[in-house]
Amino acid sequence: MKQKLLRFLKGITISILIILTGIFAIYSAAWFTFTKKAEIYISHIINDKSFKITGDAPKFSGYPLIPRTKFSGFIEHESGLIIESPSLEYTGFPVDRQTQFLEAPQGIKISANFLERTLNFDYASIQVRLPRFTPPALREENLRIWQKSDDPFIIDNIILKSGKLSVKGNGTLSLDDNLQISANINARVVGMEDLFEELAKDKGERTIAIARNFYNMMSQIDPVTGEKYFETTLKIQNKAIFFGPMRISGLPEIKWEKLQ
Repeated sequence: MKQKLLRFLKGITISILIILTGIFAIYSAAWFTFTKKAEIYISHIINDKSFKITGDAPKFSGYPLIPRTKFSGFIEHESGLIIESPSLEYTGFPVDRQTQFLEAPQGIKISANFLERTLNFDYASIQVRLPRFTPPALREENLRIWQKSDDPFIIDNIILKSGKLSVKGNGTLSLDDNLQISANINARVVGMEDLFEELAKDKGERTIAIARNFYNMMSQIDPVTGEKYFETTLKIQNKAIFFGPMRISGLPEIKWEKLQ
């Protein structure tokens, strides 16, 4: 009886080990397959003649934990858009519907000849869920299929900090009927007073008077921190960026590559 019990327990143990080994093998294969696919996607962007990238190509690491990679340098697009950061850190499984986390812990600078002001953040991070269908390439035909699917990127959390100004929010990112960027983010903003002072210097107090008065009427005081905050929206629509009712900057029309 004792020997039968030992054989039974031994059989159960071996079966569990086989199952766990199989699961680990599947997980390992998936880990390297997905990260390799992501690295190939990144290499397409690096080799794209419309981009000029300074910095080493990101490589995924962290196995067997969640994949992560890091980039340092600047990315310049032929449109004039320049993104520069001492460290862009990415964490996540690059799989449809999975959460991705991108962080610039040392800040990020975004400039372009079509932006009315340089966006310079001391800190930035975004947590986003990929759509069910991620376009295999940034071409018009693929993007049209995605746009019609009504399946946007879900922004679970976005944080932007610049001096005393900080923005925290969530929302969606997609393309409109003309395949131009469309975003709708609900945000809580702290430190608006400093932004208004900067805008007043650039554009004059009269230009921002309506926005300042609107802010004073709609702002609230956080009972815990005592900070004055304002809940508003960050929108990208009709080739422009809007901060609540205030138009921050225009955007150029994006002309996507077509399949030959």
